[in-house]
Amino acid sequence: MGNSASPAAVLVADTHFHLEPDAAERVRLDRFLEFLARCRGVPDLVLLGDIFDFWFDYPHFRLKGYDSLLQALDRVRDAGTRIHFVGGNHDIWAAAYLHERYGSDPDGGPLDMEWDGLRVRLVHGDGLLVRDWIYNAFRWIVRRRLGVVLAKSLHPELLYAFSTWLSGTSRGVARDEGEKIEARAAERLARATGDWDLMVMGHVHHPFVATRDGRRLAALGGWLDREGYGVIRAGDFALRDFATDGYPD
Repeated sequence: MGNSASPAAVLVADTHFHLEPDAAERVRLDRFLEFLARCRGVPDLVLLGDIFDFWFDYPHFRLKGYDSLLQALDRVRDAGTRIHFVGGNHDIWAAAYLHERYGSDPDGGPLDMEWDGLRVRLVHGDGLLVRDWIYNAFRWIVRRRLGVVLAKSLHPELLYAFSTWLSGTSRGVARDEGEKIEARAAERLARATGDWDLMVMGHVHHPFVATRDGRRLAALGGWLDREGYGVIRAGDFALRDFATDGYPD
C-alpha cells in the first residue's frame, strides 16, 4: 500500500468453518489461526459474517465445535483488539454469544464506523446485490425472533443436518459470475444513499472495489479458494490476500 502506518482495522469474512472440519478444511483453519495471531494488537478486527458455517445457541448448551477458533479470538481480544461481528446468513445466531464473549454488538447487524475520517458501512451483504424475494423472505425469518423460535422447535441433530445440506452451496466464484456480481454492485452503488464513504461486504466470495461519485463499494474475497481480507489504515482501504501479500505490518 505504500504506507508505513499500522493498520487501524482488519476485516475478514466467509471462512465457512464447520463444526466437524475435514482434512482440507483443517489446513484452511490452521492458516486462519495463523492470520488471527498476526491480528493481535490491531485496534479493530471486524468479522463480517459466515465465519462459522453453522451456529445455533440453545438455552442451556452450545453445539460442540469451534474451540480452536474461539480460543484464537480470545487471544486477539486479550491483546487489546476490539472484535466486531456482523452476522452472515450462516452465523447470525452467533451474535449474542460473541457479544457475551467479546463485547461485539448483540444484534450482529450492519455497523457504521469511522477510521481516520473514513466513514465505513459494514454489512455481510446477503440480499444486497440479488433481487430474490424467496431468499429475502428466508433472510428476514432467520434474522427475527420468529426464526429462533422455529429453530428451537427442531431437534439439534435435525437442525444441524438441515444447515449442513443448505451450506453445501458455499464455494468460490467463476469468472462470469464475478462479472455479473460487479455489474450488480455498480448498479447498487449508483442508487446508494446514506452518510458513508465506503461500504464493505462479504457473502459473494469475490473480491472487488467499485467506485462512483466519491463512494466505494468493496467485497472481501473470503477463505474458500483464497485467503482474502481487507485493511483500513491512514484513512484508506485495500483488499489483501494472506497467501500472497501476508499481513500488512
